[in-house]
Amino acid sequence: MCTAIYGYHGSKVTLCRALTAEDEYPVTVNGKLTLLFTVPQSDGQAMAEKESPIQSVMLDETDDGYQLIVVSGLSLGSACSKFNGDEINRRFFDRVEVTVTHLEIEAQNVPCTTDYPTVESVISLGDVFETGRTYTVSVNGEETSFIAR
Repeated sequence: MCTAIYGYHGSKVTLCRALTAEDEYPVTVNGKLTLLFTVPQSDGQAMAEKESPIQSVMLDETDDGYQLIVVSGLSLGSACSKFNGDEINRRFFDRVEVTVTHLEIEAQNVPCTTDYPTVESVISLGDVFETGRTYTVSVNGEETSFIAR
């Protein structure tokens, strides 16, 4: 009799070519899309990546499958933070994990604006969902569920 023990393995892969800033790249493992990421644009400022605060998440069904409309905030204002992109992780069968990030200036004593800009992102989840099955989508910890049609 075998025990059902599952483990995870993490590793780093060196890419053969340079990636272009602001382009989106898929990561496919064993023939399945597991991650989508966007390369941030560098403007010379020392900035740190942070998870963005989520204002709202809406799931929409389209002809091409499902998409998320996510509204996130830039917590240090428009002068000291900027949108960085999103990543989709499909490592679990019935769960989609989405991380939306922004960049914040790391320097101390930098004057920042007091505005609180928001960014609306349309994130395609595709159509690889089994009809009648319940799926959970988590965006920076904010969870919503849906039944695939």
